[in-house]
Amino acid sequence: MKGGHVDPNLEQQPSVSKGPLQPVDVTAQSHTPQPTITGSQSSTPTTVIELSSKSEVATNIGSLHSRFATLDTKLRDEFEELVENGKVTIKAVARSAAAFLNIRVSSLKYGNVNELFDSLQPHYDFFSCGVLKHLTYTYLSNALQTELTQYIDSLDKFSESSQLKYIRSTIKEKLSSLPAAASPTTSDQTKPVIIKLNDRWEEMTISKLKTVLKHYFGVTSDLFSHISFDYGSFVITLSIPTSLSQSIIDAINNKKESMSRLGILEVAVDKDTIPIRREDNDNFVTSLYESVKAGDSFEVSMLLQLGADPNSKDERGKSAVEIANEGGHTQIKKILLTGGGELLILIHTHNIPLIQ
Repeated sequence: MKGGHVDPNLEQQPSVSKGPLQPVDVTAQSHTPQPTITGSQSSTPTTVIELSSKSEVATNIGSLHSRFATLDTKLRDEFEELVENGKVTIKAVARSAAAFLNIRVSSLKYGNVNELFDSLQPHYDFFSCGVLKHLTYTYLSNALQTELTQYIDSLDKFSESSQLKYIRSTIKEKLSSLPAAASPTTSDQTKPVIIKLNDRWEEMTISKLKTVLKHYFGVTSDLFSHISFDYGSFVITLSIPTSLSQSIIDAINNKKESMSRLGILEVAVDKDTIPIRREDNDNFVTSLYESVKAGDSFEVSMLLQLGADPNSKDERGKSAVEIANEGGHTQIKKILLTGGGELLILIHTHNIPLIQ
């Protein structure tokens, strides 16, 4: 999926204040007043992002879709003017698009501007416009570059505030008849990637999904497009250029254990299905222990947002914070404490417990 930069350092991202599975904002939290207890300190104010309601998500999707349709028309018009004035050739534009998408130029039709854009439509929609951004910044005016940047900024804000469950229901209820919301299908140019997730992912925002895709698939995730949802299990379908199919499969096979800990149940790339985690496995606390032991701060941050309790005890009676402290994982301990974890330290000289 495209539509703007995604910060891979998830632990530095602002926490979200609403929704049952979001991390605890410790700047608004206090412990029971006791002489020997101190709360975790933070000198930087926490930025609070308000989650949108279902009706707000529906309104915002409709607005984005309308803005994108207008923008798409403006891009086509300006390209037509450039081609007519001999400032650029349509073949050069097709080559540039193909290079960005890592596809063959011969897979595109480019008899005129509309034919080229129609040919590119399997690779972009109003959620995912990386190829349009590339072409705009390569060829078009500063005014259109600014307008596209403003649209992408709006899309990013929408992604940060909109939970997947509401996006899914809106797409199903309101946009099922629109071409831009159509489900991906197998073609010469693109293949579907079907990701089956634990139901807890319904409470997460689309920006968090983008962050996870970026983490596992790197820059390749910028080429994902045409998100759609299925009911029953929580299933997300994306579209990728056909040439990337094997690299996506290799990445999944190399990172199955990590994906399993984050509640990814199964991924299918075209006709290849890769099972990852049992559907009835809802134990994210165990996943948190494993991620802490592995020293993976990204997984720890995501698991806190998926509802893993940092103060739950393992079979040895140790919490995730204590496990991180034992392993010398300073950054992970900081993330856990910021996410509501507590660390009990015994001051031997006075035998007084101190909670950090």
